[in-house]
Amino acid sequence: MRILFLLRILFWAVLVFHWALDGWAQDSGSQSVDLEFPDQPVIQDPHFAQKERGLVEALKKEPDNPRLLIALARLYQLHRFYPQATALLETVTAKHPESSEAHFYLGQIYGRQKSDPQRSLDELQKAIRLDPDRIEYREEIVNVYYRLQRYPPALEQLDEILRRDPTNADALYRKAAILHSQGRAEEAEAIAGRLPCHEHARVLQAIIRQQRGENVKSLYEAILHDFPGNIRARYEYGKILLSEKQLPSAQAIFEKIIDEDPFYQHALFQLVKIYSMTKQTEKARLAKQSLDTINRMGRNQRNFYRSYLRHHPDTAATHEAMGLIYLEIGRGNLAADEFRRVLEFEPKHPEAPFLLAQIFMSGGDFREALPYLEQCLQVREDRARLHALMAQCYLELRDAENARKQLDAALQINSREPLAIRIQELWRKRREQEANRR
Repeated sequence: MRILFLLRILFWAVLVFHWALDGWAQDSGSQSVDLEFPDQPVIQDPHFAQKERGLVEALKKEPDNPRLLIALARLYQLHRFYPQATALLETVTAKHPESSEAHFYLGQIYGRQKSDPQRSLDELQKAIRLDPDRIEYREEIVNVYYRLQRYPPALEQLDEILRRDPTNADALYRKAAILHSQGRAEEAEAIAGRLPCHEHARVLQAIIRQQRGENVKSLYEAILHDFPGNIRARYEYGKILLSEKQLPSAQAIFEKIIDEDPFYQHALFQLVKIYSMTKQTEKARLAKQSLDTINRMGRNQRNFYRSYLRHHPDTAATHEAMGLIYLEIGRGNLAADEFRRVLEFEPKHPEAPFLLAQIFMSGGDFREALPYLEQCLQVREDRARLHALMAQCYLELRDAENARKQLDAALQINSREPLAIRIQELWRKRREQEANRR
């Protein structure tokens, strides 16, 4: 519950921040010369912060220069500072409506953020009208139509792309994928068959043949030889191995998939089955718990979390939120990676080292937890509790001397610290047991 509470606070904070910047965008939309640029760089990476400074300085001299505004917007967009990028692009489209690039990037942001798909379509359609031969404009609007499952207009745009570039492999594959989703498997297979080197087209062919009941094990093996990272091919191949009772090999495949995409609930479901079949009771319990949590989220929320890092700035707050999300679905190893990233940005962050210590303690890695608890002593006020946690770690490591030192430190700060009292009582009982044995 605490994790959900923290997430809600963070998301509300992000929304408020976006609203504030949206207001800036609206205020500046018709008066681009009145744009106020930040005194300090928004981007935290030193190399790109220098680029940001250069563009801001140039814009102070030429505040209405569309080329410079778009360049700064693109820099913000690439570093996932979308509100700032949007504000700049709104300024350009208001003052220079003939700029197809500004409309395109604006539509791209709205589309990939999934915040306003209709606005995305409107901006991309303007870009296409201004420059109908720019293939990337049409490719982007196809992506939006596809996500909205609006297949007829997506097919129309794909045909426009193929009229200009008949061998465009990505357009051919996307057309085949849409036809397959519409139940037109033969047409889809015919198109995919024209793309023998296209990774996703080959997977689509294998899926179509698999759905017809054909033995496609060798097809997936060939795909994985050429494209070992393809997650869908690995999943389907894992299912084949599972059906052949090759449980250790199938388990290894599904576990690797979950490490890479912890929201891939189908792979998690297969793991629950394997763990249950092989009597790995605790693993089955934890996997089922994680699966239930993910299934409760729903598709949209899963996709939001799955793409969270791609759609938010590379900052301490982003990685902290992602770490909390991973904790929510029981992926402590992935959460630990995110909290380490938090400490790279903010070495004195009060929560990240504490959460890291908790993760390692819950996994039985008490030696790894100790340095993070030491770090907590420098940045947190609950020192009695921290000393008690360190005493617990030393006890688990059978280091009685250091355990006693930490316990004494905890009780000196707060003689009523609950964890310290429990440890003290446990210690007393152990001593009594040892005395009775003598």
